Amino acid sequence: MVENRIISAVIFPSEGIALAFALFFGKKVWPGIFIAQFMLSYGGNIDVVPSLLIALINSLEAIMAVTIFHWFHLNKNLKSLRDIYGLFLLIVLVLQPFSTILANGVLRYYGYVSHAELFSSTFSWWFGNVMGQFLYTPFLLMLFYYYKSLNLKEYLLKGILFALYNYLLLFAFKISSPLLFLLLTLPFLVYTVYKENIAYALFMNIVTSEVLLLNVGPFVSSSGEVNSIDYNLYILTITLVIFTAGIIFENQKKQEIRLHQTIDDEIEKNKQQQIFLVQQSRLAQMGEMIAMIAHQWRQPLNSLSLINQTIVLRYKRGELDDEVMGSFEQKSKSLIAHMSTTIDDFRNFFRANKEKKCFSVNESIQNVLRLVDGVISSENISIGYKSEHSYFTYGYANEFEQILLNLINNAKDALVEHEIEEKSIGILVTGDETAIVVCIEDNAGGVPEEIMDKIFDPYFSTKNEKNGTGLGLYMVKMILVDHMDADISVSNTKDGALFQITLPRCES
Repeated sequence: MVENRIISAVIFPSEGIALAFALFFGKKVWPGIFIAQFMLSYGGNIDVVPSLLIALINSLEAIMAVTIFHWFHLNKNLKSLRDIYGLFLLIVLVLQPFSTILANGVLRYYGYVSHAELFSSTFSWWFGNVMGQFLYTPFLLMLFYYYKSLNLKEYLLKGILFALYNYLLLFAFKISSPLLFLLLTLPFLVYTVYKENIAYALFMNIVTSEVLLLNVGPFVSSSGEVNSIDYNLYILTITLVIFTAGIIFENQKKQEIRLHQTIDDEIEKNKQQQIFLVQQSRLAQMGEMIAMIAHQWRQPLNSLSLINQTIVLRYKRGELDDEVMGSFEQKSKSLIAHMSTTIDDFRNFFRANKEKKCFSVNESIQNVLRLVDGVISSENISIGYKSEHSYFTYGYANEFEQILLNLINNAKDALVEHEIEEKSIGILVTGDETAIVVCIEDNAGGVPEEIMDKIFDPYFSTKNEKNGTGLGLYMVKMILVDHMDADISVSNTKDGALFQITLPRCES
């Protein structure tokens, strides 16, 4: 009767466990490694002295591993392919040749291995240690690294389910081809790396390696000879693919994180730039408002000065009586009230609104017309305003008034610059059930076609000789789009430029 035997050399988990603890925890675990290796050797019916020597050799192996890792700047968390392949090369070319040759030399010296058995013993020792470290060292390093983020129940459940899946492949479907078995298991491991992390997949790989030792399936020889190639190549292939996929997915995640961080940084940078632009625009508008107040106050101040001179003159003539003083008092109060209203308008204009709300478009237009009245009149500009109904929109009233002020000032500047004889600005408000349209038109000749598409760009100005900031129309566009869910467009009419603001309508 032919005996079936698993095609595998012995895998020594203890070597992989010792190396993982040494790399992750450093020199503080070296005494433990020495004691554990001594107990394993002594428990294998080896005398005290050779057991001590073998334990010393394996402890020196751990010291060498940590030292070489530091020399070559390899990361114990195996974060790159360089770290992975560096670990594998270190195991194959340095650690195991060192410990295998010296340990088997000890066994040969003390007569535990004959001269004829030395080569096969050395190879078996080397191969078993290599596979033990290939399989268990990465698994434990990743477990140590990810243990805080692991869901233990989910972690164990995935291992159990994958063990059952392997069991079904081997016993129910009787998969006998190593390649087919690899194709049926590898995608699940790669998917696990993608959805979870390397630690999950390496645990599932450990589970697979144990299931495959059940003396059934593709890694069984009917010849009775022990052939380690297929089984160990399977384990090695799975381990390398898991790490390669893990590094690729990890780098992809890092790139996505960096990309999101870059986007967030640019958004924050853009926000800060917009805040700066708003402040710049606000300062420019404050300068314009001060000029408007000067115009608004010039006539009342002249009138108050005239009243004062008249009172003094009549006092000298003895012509002051209650009727005259009452008339002067009424006129003075009216003028001072007008000036006070101007100050209130100025203060309200720059007051920060705390929350959006429905406000009257018509009232905002009237507030702005009151503010610009002095400047507009001083330039002999006629301004007309017509509205079909009372309209309400949603947003910040003072921001909308800043928009209107900016557009009216631009129209005024264009009219003055082009020296139009009969200067005029028209404001028309129309609307339907969902939208409001505010049109501001002048007869200053219009916007040159070559700059029409740049007119809302930041720092673009046609008023260089007048120190224009180039921020006004940019801020108009930004406030309308970002703050009011509105829009603005510009076009030329027969006589001048037409700015059309489209606002969402709300109930009062």
